[in-house]
Amino acid sequence: MGKSAAGKLAVAEVLRLEYERRINRALEYIQNNLDGDLSLDAVSRAAAFSPYHFHRIFRALAGQTIREYVRRRRLHRAAQRLIFDLKASITDIALDCGFSSSSAFARSFKDGFGVSASEFRKNKGRIDSKKCKEVSKNGKDIVSGLIHDGGRKPQPSNERRSKMEVEVKEMPEYRVVYVRHMGGYEEKGISETWGRLCKWAGPRSLLGPETIAIGVSHDDPKITPPDKCRYDACITVGPDVEGEGEVGIATLPAGQYAVTRYEGKAEGIEGAYRSLFGEWFPASGYQPGDSPCYEIYRNNPDESGGFMIMDICVPVKPL
Repeated sequence: MGKSAAGKLAVAEVLRLEYERRINRALEYIQNNLDGDLSLDAVSRAAAFSPYHFHRIFRALAGQTIREYVRRRRLHRAAQRLIFDLKASITDIALDCGFSSSSAFARSFKDGFGVSASEFRKNKGRIDSKKCKEVSKNGKDIVSGLIHDGGRKPQPSNERRSKMEVEVKEMPEYRVVYVRHMGGYEEKGISETWGRLCKWAGPRSLLGPETIAIGVSHDDPKITPPDKCRYDACITVGPDVEGEGEVGIATLPAGQYAVTRYEGKAEGIEGAYRSLFGEWFPASGYQPGDSPCYEIYRNNPDESGGFMIMDICVPVKPL
């Protein structure tokens, strides 16, 4: 390996460590505020990241969603108190550890440890590891206190580097008309949404060779319930076009974006986003910006058996 290649790897490692340091600050904040404000804004602020795309960064680097991590930390704190604070009632422990009610705690505890909280206390913490989701195969806590703890062995720098080809480029402003789909990112629902948009745009001569088709996925399906996930099917239009009915008008801002080409089936898109946020961003010197990411479609998947060619565009700013 030449000196220049080694130098690039060293820089990438320093940049990635900065990402991990920030995520560790978020994990420490969560641990110290299990009964306090653990909103996305609060946790992302502790990590010095914008809240707009923080959930994707957290899940890519910590291996679980913020909600999953918070639930597990709360369960583990409650489990410790059940064993060592025998004077406290189960309800008091549940509320003290941040659960909204004793019934919510009971469901979470049984789901996580395979036994009820009262059985856990009675047996002094002895559980059947086969029924317990909160321990690993060797019986240790699978929830890491820090990114490098808990058995998550860091990959060598040359293995972590993203194989994606990503270019940071200046993207223009796009004025678009759109139809919004609510209810997850399944192909059928999105295809129907595009059909409604095209049925409106076709008679108005808005579907020409210069028209750009853009999809905006506002929510991470691993974070947001499927019925709350928002997807906008968009086409670019001129300044004189106005929306009507379910067809709205929006502007996708100009600026610097990380752009990567994805070619494949719809089920592989989530993995592409995961690689972008978990591998490329930490070694790039950039962090996600404060506006939506979007996808520019370069073909019609209905005409190619579902095979998609798209450019994934994520706004960026310096780390």
